[in-house]
Amino acid sequence: MVSKHIVELVKWTALGDVTDAQMVDAVNQLLPDLKTLPGFVKQELYKDDDGQWVDLYIWDTKENALASNDLMAPKSSFAALMSLIEPSSVAIEFLTLP
Repeated sequence: MVSKHIVELVKWTALGDVTDAQMVDAVNQLLPDLKTLPGFVKQELYKDDDGQWVDLYIWDTKENALASNDLMAPKSSFAALMSLIEPSSVAIEFLTLP
């Protein structure tokens, strides 16, 4: 039986003076906090040819994926990442295995 996970697809653009290394480091600093959340499975970070960052978060249920936003909001690792991102560029989608 195939386990059906939820993919949370988050896209954003870094602020103009942010380096790739800074962004990767900030996302890596987020991981220990993510790993404590209910239903977290894994995370993968990508950057497209246009400079947009794409982070894939895998969750066991959509409920846990949605709850993660509120659970991460007070974390200093989340604030550090958000300080590197153009706020209006953030887009979140949820994908499910058919």
